[in-house]
Amino acid sequence: MNEKKRVLVTGAGGFIGHHLVRFLKKKGYWVRGVDIKNPEFCKSEGDEFLLLDLRKYENCLKVAEGIDEVYTLAANMGGIGFITKVKAEVMRDF
Repeated sequence: MNEKKRVLVTGAGGFIGHHLVRFLKKKGYWVRGVDIKNPEFCKSEGDEFLLLDLRKYENCLKVAEGIDEVYTLAANMGGIGFITKVKAEVMRDF
């Protein structure tokens, strides 16, 4: 029997993340989404959605358990105004 590949999408509550979850589900993957916030645009179409802060190591271990592939979209974006004002600051968050 061919089992579904299990994937994790971080940042699944955001605009691109929720579209990626939808795309992967249509391709037949089992999808776990995770974000620090609830999905903004519509209810997650993933098999599972976890509301967790991935800046905490133990949460990273929890969400990656049993996962075959990870798509990392989690970031502290703040919108285009924030991005253009602080530039590289969005590349780290601690």
